[in-house]
Amino acid sequence: MINQTFSFKEMFLLGWPILSVLVGCSIISLAIILERWIHFKKRKVNVKDFFSKIESVLASSKELREKTSILGEPMATITRSALMVAGNRKTNIALVADRAVRVEVGELERFVPFLGTIAAASPFIGLLGTVIGIIRAFRSLAMSGGAGPQVVAGGISEALIATALGLMVAIPSLVAYNFFSTKIRRTTENMEICVDGLIQLLSHTTLNNKIPTRLKEKDLSLNA
Repeated sequence: MINQTFSFKEMFLLGWPILSVLVGCSIISLAIILERWIHFKKRKVNVKDFFSKIESVLASSKELREKTSILGEPMATITRSALMVAGNRKTNIALVADRAVRVEVGELERFVPFLGTIAAASPFIGLLGTVIGIIRAFRSLAMSGGAGPQVVAGGISEALIATALGLMVAIPSLVAYNFFSTKIRRTTENMEICVDGLIQLLSHTTLNNKIPTRLKEKDLSLNA
């Protein structure tokens, strides 16, 4: 009589190649989610807060890094990049600021596409494990000469575990990917609004004069 008791360990050992890949994907996915969450918590762009501080920053006589630090990242870095070339007529401030924004967007997007890849691939990896498990189950059934369903229990269990694990990896990865993608889009839009306002302010000021013109309220109305 065949022993019909299958522990999780035994079922895992039956399908370990596929299940190991899925476990590895789940660990990587969790690590990316935590890393990106911490990264986004430290880097926020609030349009109204930026415009409420930028004029005092431009008028300050403090050292560049010190006076821009109150803007928070990533706008502090972008503002420093623009101010470093503000007095050079041969340098296009808009191009420098745009380059700084693109660098920051690249930092925001780091690892996020890979998270999307895990979300898309995990169900198919689980499906592959399911197919392999079913093939093994029917092979066992054929070799047993048509014995009862207990012969195929191991293969079916392996197949179901692969399917479930694939979905367990894919669903949270997909949710996190969509969340971070939306976060990146909104942050990028806010950075572009802030940079437009910064360039407008710099166009009305010189290195030795105070800013004569304030941004109108309508320029500050866009805030995601």
